[in-house]
Order: sequence, then structure tokens, then C-alpha cells
Amino acid sequence: MFRFTQVFLWSCGAAFVLIGANTFVDPLRAMAPLELNVNTVSALNELRATYGGMQVGIGLFLMAGARWAALTRPVLLAQALMLGGLAAGRLVGVALDGLPNGFVQALLVLETTIAVLSVALYRRQAGAC
Repeated sequence: MFRFTQVFLWSCGAAFVLIGANTFVDPLRAMAPLELNVNTVSALNELRATYGGMQVGIGLFLMAGARWAALTRPVLLAQALMLGGLAAGRLVGVALDGLPNGFVQALLVLETTIAVLSVALYRRQAGAC
């Protein structure tokens, strides 16, 4: 099971790094599926920081959890909380604002799935420590 957890964290980490790198290079194209209206230098800077730098940092953190067993459980918990928080925010948005586009709906499903799987793996790792 630990091998599955490592692959899971490497995969999630790589996805975060790729999203971040893509946003560093071309934030407008990276955000197009989200239908964000970005038209100022400050907004571009915020996208590069949040969707670029922070995503890369999170990805590297997840990869560290895959690499070093002592970090695996804390990284799984952090991922569950981060992705669970994203999913919760999207659900609040649906309740208050209505149904977003299909891309955002797919993100909700993906984030929820990853959060639930992270919790399950976190709990499973408790017996391995």
C-alpha cells in the first residue's frame, strides 16, 4: 500500500507542478477554462503567485511526502485539507452562485476524490507507523 501512496503523491505533486509552471508561462491561457476576466498587471501577478508559485510549492511538498516516509502522513493530511477546502469552496459557490461550467464541475469531482483518497491513505498509514 505504501507504494500506491508514493505513486499517488508523486502524481498529484507532478500535476500541481505542471499547473504552476503552465501558469508562470501563460497565466491567461492557463485560466481560460475558468473564465476569469484578468485585465490588469496586478491580476496577472496574483495569478502567477497563486496559481503559479504556490502550486509549484504544493507540488514539491507532495513529492517530498512521496520521497520521505516520515513526511507521508503529514503530506496526506495537508493534501486532504487543501483539496477538501477547494471542494468545499466550490460547493459553497454552487449553493450561492449557481452551477459553474463543466470544467469547474470536473475540478469539483477531482478535488473531492483526491481529498477522500488522501484521508483514506492517511488513516491506512496510521497502522504502518
